Amino acid sequence: MTIRTPILTLCLVLLSIPPALSKGGSVGNKHDPLDPNHVDALPLDVRQYVAGICKGPPVAQHDFATYSPQEKRWRINLEYLQCGVIGEYRRGNQCLDVDFVADGAHFRLARKTYAACGF
Repeated sequence: MTIRTPILTLCLVLLSIPPALSKGGSVGNKHDPLDPNHVDALPLDVRQYVAGICKGPPVAQHDFATYSPQEKRWRINLEYLQCGVIGEYRRGNQCLDVDFVADGAHFRLARKTYAACGF
């Protein structure tokens, strides 16, 4: 009897803990890595630049744009962008990377270089 009470208590405690929910993918969960929201969330100046180089509606992967608050800089990796037809931002295995820095209330193009594509 003295052993059954602690075991029963342990079982009750374990049963009262809610199950952990997985945040990973599941069979029924379809997530498209290309998402127009990755472009739509950018500042207007950056979106206008992307629209200017695209031949169709832009969609991008998650790693397409990163923001550094310390530098007030958007780094745009155009190899993670798709917009219909391959635009001027790819040349063989070289992809265009651009940086935009804050200039008052706007962002201006600060750097434009071709580098080895990261995909």
